Amino acid sequence: MGEPEHIVRALSTHWVKYVMPTVMAMLLVAGISGIFMAALALHSALPIIANSLFIGGVLLACLVHHWYFHRLLSEAMEDIVITTKRVIWIKEALYQTDDMRQIPLDNIQGVETKKHGLAQTILGYGTLWFDTGGTVTYDENAIMDMVPHPNSVARDINQLLKLN
Repeated sequence: MGEPEHIVRALSTHWVKYVMPTVMAMLLVAGISGIFMAALALHSALPIIANSLFIGGVLLACLVHHWYFHRLLSEAMEDIVITTKRVIWIKEALYQTDDMRQIPLDNIQGVETKKHGLAQTILGYGTLWFDTGGTVTYDENAIMDMVPHPNSVARDINQLLKLN
């Protein structure tokens, strides 16, 4: 039966994944604030239009609020688990996605890391690519994006490959 499987490392993808949804939400909130200001300015002169703008602003604010928190919760559910026998990539998005990819260590011939650009270098995240003998560098089943400290993760995986 062999040795039991143990978790070597478990991590979530890098926090930078929250930046774009937060910027988008802030821009949308600024636009909604403009709608509320227009409704306030038009309240005495055109009350029907002002009330319509106010109701539209409230509906937009609710939609943006729900979209933003759904997006945050969905982004928070991307995990990487490295065990003594395999590498597992779990991606879940509320009500949309429930994916799990796993690569047995026996199938991995090598691991490459990529950091492109100033942001990835400064913030310490990048991409892992697993060479399984038949994969190409753009095969999305062999690529893990937004991995924090990818060189350290690759080092751990390569140490496990030497033990097997």
